[in-house]
Amino acid sequence: MTDFEKAAEYIADIPRFAPKTGLDNTRIILERLGNPERAAKVVHVAGTNGKGSVSKMIALMLEKKGYKTGLFVSPHLIRINERMTINGSQISDADFTDIFDRVKKLTDILVKEREDFQHPAYFEFLFIMAALYFKEQDCDYVVFETGLGGRLDATNVTSPEVSIITSIGLDHMQYLGDTIEEIAGEKAGIIKPGVPVVYNTGSDVADRVIESTAKNRKCSMVRVESISGGQDDSDVKPVVWDFLHEIFGDRQPLYQYDNASTAIAAFMTLEGCVFFDEVRETVREALSSFAWPGRMHFVSPNVIIDGAHNEDAIEKMTESISVIQKNRGWKEVNIFFAVSSDKDYETIIKMLCQRLTIGSVYVTEINSARREDIGEIMKLFQKYLPAEKHFEVVGSTDMEKLWETAKGELLEDTFLLAVGSLYMAGELLEYEGGLSSDK
Repeated sequence: MTDFEKAAEYIADIPRFAPKTGLDNTRIILERLGNPERAAKVVHVAGTNGKGSVSKMIALMLEKKGYKTGLFVSPHLIRINERMTINGSQISDADFTDIFDRVKKLTDILVKEREDFQHPAYFEFLFIMAALYFKEQDCDYVVFETGLGGRLDATNVTSPEVSIITSIGLDHMQYLGDTIEEIAGEKAGIIKPGVPVVYNTGSDVADRVIESTAKNRKCSMVRVESISGGQDDSDVKPVVWDFLHEIFGDRQPLYQYDNASTAIAAFMTLEGCVFFDEVRETVREALSSFAWPGRMHFVSPNVIIDGAHNEDAIEKMTESISVIQKNRGWKEVNIFFAVSSDKDYETIIKMLCQRLTIGSVYVTEINSARREDIGEIMKLFQKYLPAEKHFEVVGSTDMEKLWETAKGELLEDTFLLAVGSLYMAGELLEYEGGLSSDK
């Protein structure tokens, strides 16, 4: 086993969801490292869905503007290096191992020295590594995507130039709360006094929470729909969406149009621009190269992998699928499905069955302790599909074999959609040879 593999294995064994009451633990170790999170200008992004895409988009815009830009995102799909990139290049195994060794050594010292210090949790450890890496690589900007929530997220020790909050829906409710209002309150925890806030939550309830927090902290606010789109003060959305259609077509799903609008608004805020025309060409260059693996990811002309795993994401994904299906003349969609046990999977399955014209269903399980029983999932598909489709629901614990079967049974007028889990998306992309897409 290489030193890199040992480092990755050590990190994988750290608990992912440690109880948190504050950010003092993160601040203690960062202070001993010289506060690397303060070295570059920061863009901070939170949200239930879309935050990874928005993070990637704004990182591309900053890069095309000439800034050396770090990007910290989660989860990774295949290799842990995906979480830390600079101008699109992943951290090398050698740099990852070097940074890991130093953070691990300091962690061990602090655990022995201080009773008030606990070993960092999984995401916290990676964030600390990323902050140190980006500092030592002399980044101009770093885009930090939150892991879970916002208020108590390790990334919330940063002091950003702009705070961005994307679509808010019901997910991770055991940690963040049972209502949109409670979840929005956790996301709004990233709002800092006097720091501009750009938001596009898709929820009036969430908007009110964010606006109240921003007002109390004396922040300027940009609600994406209200930005000026040109010299005549026309509304931005038609202007930007027409522009995006020239770039994306149906190469990107509809929800990425909305994410791009959010990223553009944040980029305009950073650049101090009033009109979209001032950033149009930089945005065009950036978004023309945008790809986000595992999100409406075409691995062949009629095989799509999408990691949607909550109600809000499923709603947006199925809306896009319906448009693509109509444009490409597909009659039915075959579903390849796996899900984590902590998700509201019955609602997800019900939505898929009601919103899509389903042919066959292939049910498998993720390689995780959080996997859900295949038999239970198959019964739910049979519950919500017409009776004549019940024999079209099959299952196997051998994901790779079932994936090959599903692809082999595709008809010309049918497409295959893998959905329900980012963990599954990563495994399938690895079977397919990597993260590139091929339409």
